[in-house]
Amino acid sequence: MEQNYFSNYPFAELSAQDGLSCLKICTYTYAYPEADNIHDADWHKNYLTFNIPAFKAEIDEVILEGRTIKYYLNELKKFSALKQKKVLFEPTEPYFGFTLTMNGRKNVSVDGFIQYPAGWGTELKFEFETDLTYIDAFIQGLESILIQYPIKEI
Repeated sequence: MEQNYFSNYPFAELSAQDGLSCLKICTYTYAYPEADNIHDADWHKNYLTFNIPAFKAEIDEVILEGRTIKYYLNELKKFSALKQKKVLFEPTEPYFGFTLTMNGRKNVSVDGFIQYPAGWGTELKFEFETDLTYIDAFIQGLESILIQYPIKEI
């Protein structure tokens, strides 16, 4: 299913400190490139992978809007600058989501869920630890998505 998304398109990656857990979101097109309204025109199609020991999920066509990505970027930047202690990240179509919580010494708890198969499968709850280095890398990835797929204004 992966179709070289991560080598051909911009993506954001959030990894655990121990390297055992990883979530990647890759934007590969606009969902409705010919849309004539501001809401549909700004929808991005995304490919998501999530790996933890003994489990891998791949979900195609996760929807995030450019404006939503920009909102999360602002929230994540405040979080990284230690101006905010918690960030909730959830896409437009909620097949996955996670909360980042600062838990002292710049360590970050990632608590979330993923529904797999998307739309009708079981909801797996997960948690892992990371740090601001990985949050900053995730921010850079989201920024690269918005550079290649900017917010569409109609």
